[in-house]
Amino acid sequence: MTVDAHALLALQVLDSELDQIAGRRKRLPEHAALQAELDALARWTAAGDAQRSSLDAALESIEANEAAGKQLDVKQARLEAQLKTVIAPREAEALMHEIDGVKAKHSALDDVELAAMEQQAIAEAALAELAAAEPAIAAQVAEARAALDEVLAQIAEEEHEVRGRRDAADHALVDSDRALYASTRKRFGAVGFCALDRRSCTGCHVDLSQVEFEQVVADSKTSLAECPHCARTLVI
Repeated sequence: MTVDAHALLALQVLDSELDQIAGRRKRLPEHAALQAELDALARWTAAGDAQRSSLDAALESIEANEAAGKQLDVKQARLEAQLKTVIAPREAEALMHEIDGVKAKHSALDDVELAAMEQQAIAEAALAELAAAEPAIAAQVAEARAALDEVLAQIAEEEHEVRGRRDAADHALVDSDRALYASTRKRFGAVGFCALDRRSCTGCHVDLSQVEFEQVVADSKTSLAECPHCARTLVI
């Protein structure tokens, strides 16, 4: 049975068109644009998490220092009450020394608490700024995603049309030609059947010499001709 080389070439053209559509889909600049916006959203989220952690740490520090300060206040009041009852100078001196130590500890706690309050203020201001930026960031992500979806929908429509023609071309083949096409396409990784454009193979894009060209023309009259450079099937 004679192989319908032109029908196989027509199927190859449609498959190549589908391959090109798939390649375009992967390389859409809208993918990169959306990813850039998602990266910005991720940075915004990470910044918010960091500031919330900083705020929580500051509040925890303030609470702990206030509790410790209250304990020192109680201790200082107790020592001062004892100081009023002692008569011996040595005992009074010891109590005053202990009171001074409590006051020093309280002062250190106050410094830590002040630093924590400053940290709290910084974190709250940063969170407020991040909250103000949220609508714009969300809008940019949505816009980038909508742009990508629109282009993908257009490509899907184009692909559907080409695939319909491809299915019709495949359905018109006899089983032997279909099997030959599949094995040849698999062998060459996508393109197994090529047109001869003047004297150039559209598969490897190498120009045939006069002798090679004449041989291909002669072979095509009795069987499937092959490119002498890439071995793909040449259809004239």
